[in-house]
Amino acid sequence: MAVRVLLCCLLFAGWGEAQQQFPIDSIQVEGTRFLTPAGVIAASGLQLGQKGDTPTFDAARDRLLATGYFETLGYRFKASDKNGYDLTFDAREMQPLYNLRAESLPATAAEIAAWLKAKDPLFSGRIPGTQQALDHTARLIEAYFVSKNTPQQVTGKVVLLGPQKYEAQFFPAAGLPNVALVSFEGNKAVRSTELQNAIASVAFGQPYTEMNFRLLLESQLGPVYEKSGYLKVKFSNFRTSPSSTVKGVDVKVTVDEGEQYKLGDVTVIGAMADQSKHILRVAKIPPMAIVNFDEIRSAIVRIKEALRHEGYLDIECSMDREILDDKKVVNLLLIPQPGPIYTFGTLTVKGLGLDSVAAVEKAWVIKKGEPYPGDYPTYFLRRVKEDGWFDNLGDTRAEPDINPETHVVNVTLYFRYDPDAVRKKKPLQPGELPQQGPPQ
Repeated sequence: MAVRVLLCCLLFAGWGEAQQQFPIDSIQVEGTRFLTPAGVIAASGLQLGQKGDTPTFDAARDRLLATGYFETLGYRFKASDKNGYDLTFDAREMQPLYNLRAESLPATAAEIAAWLKAKDPLFSGRIPGTQQALDHTARLIEAYFVSKNTPQQVTGKVVLLGPQKYEAQFFPAAGLPNVALVSFEGNKAVRSTELQNAIASVAFGQPYTEMNFRLLLESQLGPVYEKSGYLKVKFSNFRTSPSSTVKGVDVKVTVDEGEQYKLGDVTVIGAMADQSKHILRVAKIPPMAIVNFDEIRSAIVRIKEALRHEGYLDIECSMDREILDDKKVVNLLLIPQPGPIYTFGTLTVKGLGLDSVAAVEKAWVIKKGEPYPGDYPTYFLRRVKEDGWFDNLGDTRAEPDINPETHVVNVTLYFRYDPDAVRKKKPLQPGELPQQGPPQ
């Protein structure tokens, strides 16, 4: 992400063009969420009482930007009550942040983290994934090894561990071997080609360590087995050999698939336990003997879609498992977390004449104060186009204004005239409106 630099300097009135240096009487930091103001000030290199001017503040800003911790960073200053400067940094931190791990280095992650906390005022246990932050941290880790009389060149990289799961890993600058080819033995329920296809997109080209690779296998191949009821699959006996085709290593893994599990009871727990029948009805979990977690995940999506349509716009739904190893049965616990019900407020229509606006308002079936179906505006505009309500209708869009405090949603519908648009539907007769209603 490109770093944008903001600068706002307020010069003292009457000082003319040449700015003088004056003591820094106060330093404030605004806009931070995970960084502490004290840490930002320390990393800037500025101290109270030192003389400052625009070049001094520019240099402090540049030092902070060089750490890679900031998406944007600016400053402003003004005259203080003590004839000095009051300085304020305006910061927006770089996100996301990643946990740190050391691989193939002569120190543990805990030892390195303790060193970083002592040496880097910005470090709080996690770092951004910017190259500046990775390089900045790598240099500090190298300083740690120098202090231990074990000089070691270090490099850092954000590594994929599983779906949407990343980690900032540091390892010798010489690098780790990359995964070139993966093969399996011991598998019977799932063919090797299916396993290889499932792991290929995330494993190939990744730096190899046994821990990293095990996590990738569990995250990528676990779901492959779970859709066939294998819940206890294990990966072991990792063997590597130099690749004969590319620079890297081939990895061979032994698979212990375990036994298949049947689906037992499905129960709704938590805030919506009293609506179990309704939740299970919209979940539409198909009959199954052997549990299929692909179907279970699809059921959770259906629960969320149905409850959003009922006004629960903040709905989250998770699941838990109760595995009975002696019976080879898994009981499923569904945990909807609905949040508040959002209601509809007002409808505003833009881009149409008065008669057309009236027709749209009449066809809009959601009344003020009723639960707001999150997908209704999209559905409504799709029907407008598909049914050919208006000649020469161009682009349309809906902009819901969702108030998280009042839980009221006001909707604005935008229509655009397009003289080149071609109607594909038979036009409505004068005074005729299409049958409208939210999707069932």
